Amino acid sequence: MARRELIDRWRTGNLRTDVLRRLADGSSLRDLDLPVADGLVDLRGFPAGGLDSQAATITGVDFRYATLAHAHLEDVRFSGCRFDGADLARAVFTDGSITQCSMVRATLTETLLARTTWQSIDLTGAKMKYFSAERTHFAGCTFPAVPKAEFAGCTIEDSSFTGALNETRFLGRAHDSAVLRRVTFTSADVTYPEFDGVDFEEVTFPPGDALIVVPRNFRAVADRAAELSSSRGDQVGKDLRQFLSRESRRPGLRATAGWATARHVLTDDYEGGEELADFATTTLREAELLIRE
Repeated sequence: MARRELIDRWRTGNLRTDVLRRLADGSSLRDLDLPVADGLVDLRGFPAGGLDSQAATITGVDFRYATLAHAHLEDVRFSGCRFDGADLARAVFTDGSITQCSMVRATLTETLLARTTWQSIDLTGAKMKYFSAERTHFAGCTFPAVPKAEFAGCTIEDSSFTGALNETRFLGRAHDSAVLRRVTFTSADVTYPEFDGVDFEEVTFPPGDALIVVPRNFRAVADRAAELSSSRGDQVGKDLRQFLSRESRRPGLRATAGWATARHVLTDDYEGGEELADFATTTLREAELLIRE
């Protein structure tokens, strides 16, 4: 069935009203005589924009090409569902969870998550500009490019980011915990990313020099790097000390937190930026080694 047909079939009859009610209150869909697609309840193309659902459990549903834009989903637990090609733009997920689901090429523009758990989610090809997650646990997820997305106080583990990081922010200051654990970043296409106050545990960054990374204990490493740079009284030395002070002295940084920035932040924003970036890289690396001893 073509995508347009999947959407148009819901325009007539009373079935849509019954489905919406049950999605909202968590009642079973099994007795509605809905078709089945690949073993899942077939809600492909279903129009549920603005759905308001609380404390529902939704299992084994095919939401491909469905519309859940602007939905408010509070403590809703999805499992074993397909959202490929679905529209979840500006949907709000609070508490609840999504597990063992597929969101390939879904639209999650300006989607908001708070205190949720997303586990084993394939987001390949999804549109995630301005995606925002706070105090959310991600495990076993595959992320595409996440332009201008923000992950604040999140734990992300056993996951991969396969696309560009364009003004993507991973923030931990002012949060009890923010961890990247066994996370792999494969793209060297980075533009003003921010890794601030996040603990790194077995994180793999792309090869090359696009990023300058301090994997742990950034405040202590920055302090030692500033000491090491004191032999340089020229503008490069002064710029490095000023930059490290600004990055490490803002409130809320845990002692164990790592840090990373794009090399171009230094090369673009400072006169003599190439020399500054080289000096920052070597000085921070030397400081790391001294801290470990």
